Amino acid sequence: MNSDQVTLVGQVFESYVSEYHKNDILLILEESDEDAHYPVVVNAMTLFETNMEIGEYFNAFPSEVLTVFDSALRRSALTILQSLSQPEGASMKQNLHARISGLPVCPELVREHIPKTKDVGHFLSVTGTVIRTSLVKILEFEREYMCNKCKHVFVVKADFEQYYTFCRPSSCPSLESCDSSKFTCLSGLSSSPTRCRDYQEIKIQEQVQRLSVGSIPRSMKVILEDDLVDSCKSGEKQLLLAYIRCPK
Repeated sequence: MNSDQVTLVGQVFESYVSEYHKNDILLILEESDEDAHYPVVVNAMTLFETNMEIGEYFNAFPSEVLTVFDSALRRSALTILQSLSQPEGASMKQNLHARISGLPVCPELVREHIPKTKDVGHFLSVTGTVIRTSLVKILEFEREYMCNKCKHVFVVKADFEQYYTFCRPSSCPSLESCDSSKFTCLSGLSSSPTRCRDYQEIKIQEQVQRLSVGSIPRSMKVILEDDLVDSCKSGEKQLLLAYIRCPK
């Protein structure tokens, strides 16, 4: 998305959650744990009716739009906090997440079977039975590095498509045209990671009753992060709204 589209999506979503989810945000602001992750469940149908362009951008750029949604949600929370006449007991929460529900029932967004290769990069509603859940783990998702030459500090995120490994850039990303390729990890290999999140893997399987006779049900691994961990139990039928990705 270009900058104008990002601005439009952010403004529309910030206005939407401020109007329709103000009470949800107030309850979160009154929570005592500032480091916890808090979801705000947003109905997609109602949101798209507010502005049809948002629906088009969400369908075309789901990963980018979800990031913009989270940023807009934090801005809305800060505005609401600052508007309180008596903010005692309320505090800003940085780990806010917009969780989308109620996708329109249409062929572009709904799958009754496990998604295929053509669905990679799309946000879909998928129905399946949870057949396995892993233990909740701690995942390091971000590290800070410093260029040994110009001392520029930059952040590297764990790459999902490389199984959450950290891929350092081939050259310094500084705007000062530094060509150094040697960096120091500021967290240090021997120290504890500082930027982590909860992480859990589950596996869902197609529902047998929806398959033709003789068909073998296919399965898919689903990754849950932050507030979503421990939300699914083995044996449960689940309607998952997920961004489809494929590790290389």
